[in-house]
Amino acid sequence: MAWTTPKTWSSEPLTSIDLNTYVRDNQNHLKDRLDASASKVISGATLLTTTANSFVDVDATKLSLTLTTHGGDVLLGFTGSVRNSKGNSTTSLNVAVDGVDYIADDGLIGVKLTHSVDTVRHKPISFVMLITGLSPGSHSFKLRWKTTDGATAQMDIVDLHPQFWAKEI
Repeated sequence: MAWTTPKTWSSEPLTSIDLNTYVRDNQNHLKDRLDASASKVISGATLLTTTANSFVDVDATKLSLTLTTHGGDVLLGFTGSVRNSKGNSTTSLNVAVDGVDYIADDGLIGVKLTHSVDTVRHKPISFVMLITGLSPGSHSFKLRWKTTDGATAQMDIVDLHPQFWAKEI
């Protein structure tokens, strides 16, 4: 349901059509925007891995969201954990919005491992970001990642279940 610009009232009588259009329908529009959200919490029996040095989908199915918006901004978030097979390497996260990486260079956030002991422990990683300028309609959001220095990046979905979510605000 679309927003209808409210009427500027003068001395004409109030009708049920006016009430339905300018009050009921506009309130429904606002509520629909509040209700628009998508989220995934994933789990599995094995870790997700990549050796890519440019951004690729973490998991094109499990960490992909579709949200139908009304033209408002979208708040997008992720929390999970990663580790890397080599010390002094970085795992970076990014988001593709409608198939295009939102941040083109090194992504939104990264975890750099500086000691070899870090390669055996998962490090928490999370972000919240505001996506602006989306037109009304269906939009896709995919979590993407890359690693450096020929390392293998891993995301724990066995013991810590990553969460990826989107909410129109």
